[in-house]
Amino acid sequence: MMKYPGLLDEDVSRIGVQESQMLNLISGKLVTDLVKTSLGPKGMSKIYIDILDEDTLTKHGGAFLRKVDVDHPAAKSVIEAVNTVDTHVGDGTTSSAILIGSLLDNAKDLLNMGIPVTVIIKGYERSLDYTLNVLDDVKISSNNLDQKIMKQLLVTCLDGKALFDLYESQEKILNLMIESISCIRDFKNNYINTDDIKIEEKIGNISETQLIRGTILDKTIDSSAMPRSIDNPKILLINESLETMKTKSESEIEITSPEQMSQFLIQENTDLEILVKKIIDADIDVVISRKGVNDFVQEALAQKGIITIRRVKYNDLWWLEKATGAKTCKDIHKISGDEIGHAKKIYEKTIGGDKMIFVEGVNPKSVTLLLRANSKRYLDELHRNALNGFKVLKNFIENPFIVLGAGAIEGIIAEKIRNHASTIENKEQIVLERFANSVEEIPLTLARNIGMNVIDTKTQLRAKFANSTNKIKWYGVDYNLRKISDMTSSKIIETSIVKQQIFNTAVEATNMILNIDDVFMKNQIDNTHCHVDGHVHAHHDGGKSHNHFEQEGLEQRQMHQYY
Repeated sequence: MMKYPGLLDEDVSRIGVQESQMLNLISGKLVTDLVKTSLGPKGMSKIYIDILDEDTLTKHGGAFLRKVDVDHPAAKSVIEAVNTVDTHVGDGTTSSAILIGSLLDNAKDLLNMGIPVTVIIKGYERSLDYTLNVLDDVKISSNNLDQKIMKQLLVTCLDGKALFDLYESQEKILNLMIESISCIRDFKNNYINTDDIKIEEKIGNISETQLIRGTILDKTIDSSAMPRSIDNPKILLINESLETMKTKSESEIEITSPEQMSQFLIQENTDLEILVKKIIDADIDVVISRKGVNDFVQEALAQKGIITIRRVKYNDLWWLEKATGAKTCKDIHKISGDEIGHAKKIYEKTIGGDKMIFVEGVNPKSVTLLLRANSKRYLDELHRNALNGFKVLKNFIENPFIVLGAGAIEGIIAEKIRNHASTIENKEQIVLERFANSVEEIPLTLARNIGMNVIDTKTQLRAKFANSTNKIKWYGVDYNLRKISDMTSSKIIETSIVKQQIFNTAVEATNMILNIDDVFMKNQIDNTHCHVDGHVHAHHDGGKSHNHFEQEGLEQRQMHQYY
């Protein structure tokens, strides 16, 4: 680190132009190397153990990188880019990390060759434009109602992951996921909101995973005097309390006789009796409240055969609205017909040793996938896998274009870019060739993870595309035969929108890191604290030379907070 006396504060350091660029590229590359071995159906899992000694077991590149704490801003940028891919398309996180790492590594070599940063950035942008054009040219249009294609997409996404591999009947989980999407799909607009699918987890046998056309509440019915099941119930959702409210300030009442005590209790329940009568008059069968329901109200409603369920989560109310067609009641004194929901059945059932409430909708707009596994770490991984699968189906339904996987699309793009690079007469030609090498890193990583020789794979892949005619040939890594094969007849397919997101994000993240040519860093100091007057400062010596406690006085010490 270089110091600049008189120009910068004494606690500010400058790394320098050359060093900054190289450190950024190296740190970005290092963080992507963490997940390279997780790519593909034969990829390996990672375990992360946090400070509380809780472990996370996953093959999901984005989930693992989110767990890893890094200090370097370039490494943080890479993790944010991978998370962007996960957020928008739900798949391709490991592929995007590998592509970013390879682009950074090649950029480092190009800088060492004396090629200016601006030429590298422009070459990467030009390569991206050409890549997206190739994707548009070769993508295959499909029918977004074709469930056979949906199953193939799910197999490609889930093969090698826990949700797929732990099942004896893999067809069952595929059907459950497709049925989930079909229930919530807006066929008119070809739109899907994956948040309409609730994913619930319970310890148990994985074969007992099931789909509920409605929602599940991890609650019990409030009173044993209430029925445990009701067919065709009318449901009221409320966001207000059915119990005596406590005063916000400290209050006292003076009672001098038993009669006054009795009168006080009667008066206390008068308002609640009015609410109970309103619910009974509206012919409600089930009351689900986000807040409390006291014993008096429970007893009164139980006598009429009405079920109450209290203190449900806010999100559960949202799913219940979707599942039953109800609207959260604004005022119990004025219950309107359009606020009342309807269900096929509501019942209590023991799952994994805990009682849960099932609400099966008549024509539900939300569904629940109940995942079962023998441990919490597997349940978490199944949850991540299910979200990936749902996002892939959403991508396909909203944008029904596919490409062949197993590295085939990357092989086509790499070959096309190399051919295009030969038409360029300046230094950008070398940048485009290196971009093609980076794209090719994805099929080569797939080959490495299934035990193939990387050098042999690279020569075979290039030879296959060099010998092909003008007709598009989909040569990729066949992990069953462990060789380069024509993947046209395979069932390994991916949505084109995922590939577009991967390339866009990778180039954007790489160029952002390349654009940084210097780093200025202020020395980190512990013992930073704030005074009551709002003044924030720090001490190198822990504050020994600054006795501010005595200056502020005893009554102000509590406000002196360290952070």
